[in-house]
Amino acid sequence: MAAKLTVYHVSPSGERAAAAGVKWQVEGREGRRLLHEPHRTQKHAIDAARQHARSHEPAQVIVHARDGHVRTAYTYGDSPATRPGERGRRAGERGGLF
Repeated sequence: MAAKLTVYHVSPSGERAAAAGVKWQVEGREGRRLLHEPHRTQKHAIDAARQHARSHEPAQVIVHARDGHVRTAYTYGDSPATRPGERGRRAGERGGLF
């Protein structure tokens, strides 16, 4: 059986964290461990998320814009197959999240 895809989200932090100088965060789940890392810049958050993804392949990094929309996504390793009704879309299909 293929390994489960680990997904890391890079998103703007909440108002309370932003007031303390933390503007971006990386969130994900590595097995049973929840990951929540604060970062001062989006670049640092993306670099940290990509490093985590490389060490936990197959993985995906989803970068959100300030308004919450998906800006870009990076995939590392072979993505496990998904069912048609599941998240996203398969190659050549219309619709889905990305």
